[in-house]
Formats: sequence, C-alpha cells, structure tokens
Amino acid sequence: MKRIGLWLVALCVVVASVGFLFHLTPYSTPYATPVVEKPADGDAGSFDGLLNLAEALPPSSVVRVLWTHGMCTHPPSWIDDRLKRLGEAVGGTVETMSLRPVGSRGATLRTDRISVRGRTIEVKSLTWSSLTAPYKAALAYDGSTIDRDGVPFTRATLNRELKRGLINDCLVDVVVLGGPNGNDIRDAMNETVCEALAGRFDGTKCDVSEGDSPAALAIVTESLASKMVFDAVLHTWNAAQANPDKAAIGRLANSLAAVRMMYMLANQVPLLDVAGRMALDAAPPASTPARAHTSTAGVFGLLSRARRLSPPATGPLTVVAFSDPNDLLSYRIVPQHLAEHFKEFRVINVLVSNDSTYFGYMERPDTAHCGYPWNPHVFDMLARGYQAGKPLPSISRLSGEVCPTNILFEDSATRR
Repeated sequence: MKRIGLWLVALCVVVASVGFLFHLTPYSTPYATPVVEKPADGDAGSFDGLLNLAEALPPSSVVRVLWTHGMCTHPPSWIDDRLKRLGEAVGGTVETMSLRPVGSRGATLRTDRISVRGRTIEVKSLTWSSLTAPYKAALAYDGSTIDRDGVPFTRATLNRELKRGLINDCLVDVVVLGGPNGNDIRDAMNETVCEALAGRFDGTKCDVSEGDSPAALAIVTESLASKMVFDAVLHTWNAAQANPDKAAIGRLANSLAAVRMMYMLANQVPLLDVAGRMALDAAPPASTPARAHTSTAGVFGLLSRARRLSPPATGPLTVVAFSDPNDLLSYRIVPQHLAEHFKEFRVINVLVSNDSTYFGYMERPDTAHCGYPWNPHVFDMLARGYQAGKPLPSISRLSGEVCPTNILFEDSATRR
C-alpha cells in the first residue's frame, strides 16, 4: 500500500507540472515521421488509402466508408471536421446527402459524398453521444466546486478537471456500453453496420438483397468505436444464421467480403476484449478457450469465413492500426489477437506521435489519445495510402485541433 501511495503522489506531481513543462524545452516528437511496421517478411507494409480504393473501381462504382466516433461527448459537428479534412486530403468536393435517426433513442446517421476526379467516396458517419448524455448529466453534480446544497468544498484544479472530463464525460461511455444501458448504442450500431453492408434492418436481423452488396467497403473507427463495430458485425452474422431464409447468410457474406480496408485510430479492442463480448445476444459457452471470447478473433474468423463463402475477393483485407505509444488507451494489433486467422489478413501497425514528449518523460495524455484525427500523417495515409520506400508528403499540422472534451485543463482549447 505504501508503494502504491508513493506512485500516486508521484503521478499527481508530474501531471500537475505539465502546464509548466509545456513552456520549456527540451521536447521531442519521437514519431513525427510515422514508423510503419512490416506485417510479414517480404511485405514492406504499403497500403491503400480511400482515394486509392476509389481509383481502383470503375467510375460508376462507389467506395463506401463506415466511420464512427469514440468515447467522450462528440457534437454533430465532429462529422464536418472529418469530412472537411478528408475532402482536402483527396482534393475532392463534399456534399451531404442525408441525415436520419438510427435506433430508437436519438442516434443519427449522416451520409456524405466526396467527388474527386470522376470517382465517388460515400461516408456514413454515426453520432451516438446523445445516448449517454442522461447518464453524464446524472453525475454532473460531482464535477463542480459546489455541492448540491450550495456549500462550497475544496477540490484541486487538476483533480476537478480529471473528474469532470476523463471520468464524468469519457469513461462513462465505456461503462454504459458495457452493460444493459448500452443496448440503445448497440441497436444504433447494428442498424448502421447493416446499412453500410447495403442491407435492411428490421430491429434484429440485417437482410441484404441479391446484387446489393457494396463494390468496396472501408471501416474507420476512433477509440471505443472499434469495439462497437466489431460487436455489431458479430451480432449481424449471428442474426443472419437464425434467418429462415437460408440464402441470407450467403448474401451477407458477399457484403462482408467487400470490406477492403480497416483504419483503426486509437484502437481499444485488446483492452475492452478482456471483458468479453459486449453484445448481449451471443455469450460464448463456458468451455470455449478464453482467447476465442474476444471480438477481435471472432470478427477476423467471421470475415475469413465470409470471404470463403463469397466470390473470390480482390486481394487480402488490410487492417491499419494507428497508435501513439504514449496513448494510454491505444493498443497495437498483434498475431495472437487474430488467433489462427492471422495469415489471411494484412495487419499493419503505424506508430505516430500526436503531441510532443517533454523531457522524455511525458506526453499530454488527452492529446495523445484524441489527437489522431488532426495528426496530418494519419489523415494523409488514411486518404491517400502509404507506399513503402517513398517519402511521406511534407504537410503542415492541421488546424482546429481540439479534444472533444478538455480532460486536463479548462483552457486547453485556447492554449493550443
């Protein structure tokens, strides 16, 4: 206990000093130039971006993208930010096509189209923050400096901001998703995945009509969204297996086989998988080996089976996992996560720095985790891919970099 107490004291001292350290040197950015890990011997790690996918299709075909935000409150304008950056990165024009509710409690699905050099990229973006807002509001009484009886109490500034931002706004999303209160989020995610697969969702199952599978599908997940999407894909497959229409599983397999790329920003699946499947519809039997309980192994096994059931797919499915080594909530994808399915996919880990490291001791934890969308290299690689042996484009840092919630400092948005 004494040792734990000393570690806590040390952590508080270090984090409390972070505001002072920001104005001092030396500082460094270890992965200012991203490091791309080779997925295998003889594979240098090159991968396509969304523009490459679009250019590989006939002009009349559309690349569909499913994009979902992660934990912490995200206003609907998060989509405007991502689409503006993506449109600039590929040199295209953006047009909003539709905005509609999904699920039954207020989540929304927005569809935008990016037109670039005679090609089309269609982006479907899910916003679900409204579903956890009531739970956050219930905890707001313990995030201020005044108690509910109007009597002031003392709370250190740093601790107050951590309680208000990290706990009351961000981790609440994880807690809600992990239990029955997360069913509304799962319903919205299930419907969104079904639409991305070109299916019709009836509240339980996803039915894809013959010939409606997308030409190519890419998935972009931020933070907690990786777990949400994986569980929704597993639910969709399980529901199709129970469909009296025995041909339904084949049509769904064709849509799943259309997945060409996954781009995972701040991937949290390995961490959240220790809790097992969050989807409440298909608990694994007690005799199943622990590794098989994970969404990661389950999804890759499912995608492997779908590709075998469908017409031959074009090339392997490539997963690109972007990780800042100083991001406390981000994990690389390694072979044991994919169990026996690893050889059937290309998994490429890309190490980046979302902020500076001060004195070799720390990087701001909030920007380390939420900085992927404004990291210029991450966005450029997502949009235009990566070619091993060729220099990355020289681009300036993107503007407007603000975390969805200011975890450490109330004035962090103005200080950056």
